[in-house]
Amino acid sequence: MLSLEEIKELVRILETSSLNKMELAYEDGKVLLEKGGAPVAVAVPQPMMPAVQPAAAPAEAPQPGEHIVEITAPIVGTFYSAPDPKAPPFVKVGSAVTPNTVVCVLEAMKLFTEVEAMVEGEITEVLVKDGEFVEFGQPLFKVKKGHVGA
Repeated sequence: MLSLEEIKELVRILETSSLNKMELAYEDGKVLLEKGGAPVAVAVPQPMMPAVQPAAAPAEAPQPGEHIVEITAPIVGTFYSAPDPKAPPFVKVGSAVTPNTVVCVLEAMKLFTEVEAMVEGEITEVLVKDGEFVEFGQPLFKVKKGHVGA
């Protein structure tokens, strides 16, 4: 896993070079940096992807056969529910998600990280507000685990 200082160094190298895009793949992840009109993007290494943990105390008791899990923040940063202020949110209560569904974006130091659900099910609760600062491991969403459309 790359440290914040290593990522900053990669950004500095890209900014001072004639390259417009830099991709680095390593054992446990990859980093993609682009310059030009687009924001800088970082693909988060697999170990930092959102951890799906059983909910400690769900607001409502799950029905028999239901299993509630949480999608947590893989990094510290500012929570954004949509790709831009005018766009609809990635997901909302009732949205069906699969492991690859992008549920939000976290921004830290002008680096935007897409957070994927990493679980199949239905969003039952959004736990943070748009523009709110979140900590590493903080629960972002509650998901009723199961097959989409079930």
